[in-house]
Amino acid sequence: MVFIIACSSEDGNSDTKLGQMNAMSDSMWSKHKAVTSKFRFKLDVIKDRQNYMKWFLKNLKFEDGSKLTEVEKSDAIRYEAVYRVYREISENYTHTVLIAEELFYEIKGLEKQLKKGVYGDGEDVEKLNIFKKEYASVEKKLSEAAVNAAFIDKQLTGVEPGFQTLHPKMEVIAERFKFVPE
Repeated sequence: MVFIIACSSEDGNSDTKLGQMNAMSDSMWSKHKAVTSKFRFKLDVIKDRQNYMKWFLKNLKFEDGSKLTEVEKSDAIRYEAVYRVYREISENYTHTVLIAEELFYEIKGLEKQLKKGVYGDGEDVEKLNIFKKEYASVEKKLSEAAVNAAFIDKQLTGVEPGFQTLHPKMEVIAERFKFVPE
């Protein structure tokens, strides 16, 4: 997973342009941490659940529906809805985690460049504009990642109670019908 390392301002005076650039760098770390805090569900767990639900629903489709009670039919329909959420989110979740990891390295690189003096002390307009351009690029990606991470977290948090309730019931059905794992 991604580790967060906060940077400290070498020029603690935020009144100077260099101090402001350092503060901007620090704010990116805070935003990055906010994005990664939304990754509460492990990707491998999501994929395992998705694969199990897909396998179960595929097998259930070939069973005689009259062998299920009305409650089991209703539960299976709800379980399929949970599966659809997992299926839709899985790829987006992976992409968002990878983007967050990329952003970690971009922020770290920007911070290193800042500490090395590549952008100067902020008084050179050309160097300052380069910093602002790079900062804006990372900031835009952070904003997009934050929106995606929040959406994914909301979706998964919303279906988690349904999954926890329905999954054991579906396992009982799978055992009763003797579904064979792939």
